Amino acid sequence: MTHPPLVVCNSITKGGRMGQRVWVTVAFALTVGFGTGLYAGPYFVSSSETDGNSFDLSSLPDELRQKHRDPDYLLSEIKNYELMKEALARLEAEQSSQESLVLPEGMTSVPLGQLYLPDDEVHWPEDVSGDVGAALDAAKNGWVILNYWASWCAPCVHELPEMGEAAPLYAKRGVTLIAVNTDPTQTDSRDSIRALFSDRNVDHLEPLIAEGEGLESLLAASGQSKSKLSLPTNIVFAPGGIPYAMFQGGDTKATEAWTAPETLEFLEIIVRAD
Repeated sequence: MTHPPLVVCNSITKGGRMGQRVWVTVAFALTVGFGTGLYAGPYFVSSSETDGNSFDLSSLPDELRQKHRDPDYLLSEIKNYELMKEALARLEAEQSSQESLVLPEGMTSVPLGQLYLPDDEVHWPEDVSGDVGAALDAAKNGWVILNYWASWCAPCVHELPEMGEAAPLYAKRGVTLIAVNTDPTQTDSRDSIRALFSDRNVDHLEPLIAEGEGLESLLAASGQSKSKLSLPTNIVFAPGGIPYAMFQGGDTKATEAWTAPETLEFLEIIVRAD
């Protein structure tokens, strides 16, 4: 029996380090069994604010919250828990070996999270058609932040409204923010993400979704694949589609990261220095 591929949705600590601590120890993971058709949803490590047996599902869409009422569904998550922990351990080991981006003088951190230098596998997405391709082509000559997300990723969904607020602020500073749904299970759809944007009051962002070869191309551009994917993932590109930095994970307790003054200052500095 082969293990199903793992897709990990990560949270970050208040200090910006990606890991298993939002409520001290929160990890959000989705395990997908493509070979067997098994779909096991997000599993939350218990919050330090609970009795140790409770799980915060409030950031999930209604459909997924209802699934957690099914004992068989919960059992499938428990069975996959060890696989999830192994995947997180591998991911953290890989991240610990990544070289951090040198921040502008006087800055010790950026609220978006820990910024890393992209490895050699990261590149501008190629051969992407449709609305996603058009958005990428229109933005390529300037600074771009490309966000990868999915509806079952609690940190992803939590930060979308603030990202919408950030988009026009970034545009004024010469940075285009593009959020693309890269759900590897492709259970998300154009209609479902439009509905999510409406429900969450997400403005100033197009409800873009990657499909088919476009999805494969976008994942490859981030150095990831359907069987090895961490969400949310963000790539900062310099003009011309040159990879500049990456950051992953999100804080479901954060109220200000994308629009924080320190984030805006960081963007102003790197654009001005270009």
